[in-house]
Amino acid sequence: MKKQTLKKLIILLACFAMPALPANAEQESIYDPAKAPQEVTDPHKHEGKKIADNIEVSGLVEVEASYTDTGDSDASDIVLATLELGIDAEITDWFSTHILFLYEEDETDGIEVDQAFASITPGDTGFFMNAGRFPQSIGAFPSAMITDPLTLELGETTQKSSVALGWGNEAVEAVVSVYKGDIQKTGDDYINTWVGALNVNGELGKLRCEAGVSYTSNFADSDGLVDDFAGGETDDLVGGYSGYVIVGLDSVRLSGEYIAAAETFTDGDRAGSKPAAYNVEFVWDTPSPLALTVRVGGGEEYDIDNQYGATVSYSLYEGVALGAEYLRNENSDDTSEDIFTLQLAAEF
Repeated sequence: MKKQTLKKLIILLACFAMPALPANAEQESIYDPAKAPQEVTDPHKHEGKKIADNIEVSGLVEVEASYTDTGDSDASDIVLATLELGIDAEITDWFSTHILFLYEEDETDGIEVDQAFASITPGDTGFFMNAGRFPQSIGAFPSAMITDPLTLELGETTQKSSVALGWGNEAVEAVVSVYKGDIQKTGDDYINTWVGALNVNGELGKLRCEAGVSYTSNFADSDGLVDDFAGGETDDLVGGYSGYVIVGLDSVRLSGEYIAAAETFTDGDRAGSKPAAYNVEFVWDTPSPLALTVRVGGGEEYDIDNQYGATVSYSLYEGVALGAEYLRNENSDDTSEDIFTLQLAAEF
């Protein structure tokens, strides 16, 4: 590493240096295969605090300092990466609402309503209906790193007003949703997209396992691809699919996910391509408040060919953690970048 680069990295680390505080609780895994699937795969799900008998409030603050070296140039920044405020209200035993406000510096236009939906869960039948604005269930995106996995960058579909019907228990969940996509067939203006997902989990002795598959009829409507279609129109909708698995044993776990277009795109900036991405992570929650994550990922006919790195996080207090990450991207345009990130995160 160049001396100038090393010097800037040391300055960046100094900006976030602080004395280690004693941890009052063990580090919580970001993804716990022993939880129900809908809890494991929702990155916005936090344990909240009750402010009334039927109202719970939760929040998340993530501040990040980063340094990027592309070989030809470098840059550094400090941002409020995430601010979330969630409100859950249980109106009756079978009717509840969820609201999530989100701000991401340089990403959102002010504070926006990321989620707002009502849930109907009749009795103990296991059936449920969600209606409103919520993330679609294509992809699970399990990760314990600071930087989002490539699977999420390619396939995440958020902020859609939708209706979802499903059934689930502690071991299985199946859900189907419909919404009006921003990507429409030329000349159409319809509710044109459906998404389906199936997740299962269980234990075999000390081994914890979770797996799931999902499908969308309109893969171009994902956040990573929607801007590649001028005017939001395409000659033909292309589907997409995802599969993931998480295996945990004692303090270690291994996760992997693959997401891809089901067919080749015929128009737009991705014409002639069939983009895909994968992400594999190994996580070790040490006996101390320290946790280590190693990632290997990549893309096919996508922006990044190879991605690998590691994150070390330390639990300062229950719900408060300090993390340091190194990530290398080898891009499809033959460029590369080394990214160093420090994150201070607090949730309640």
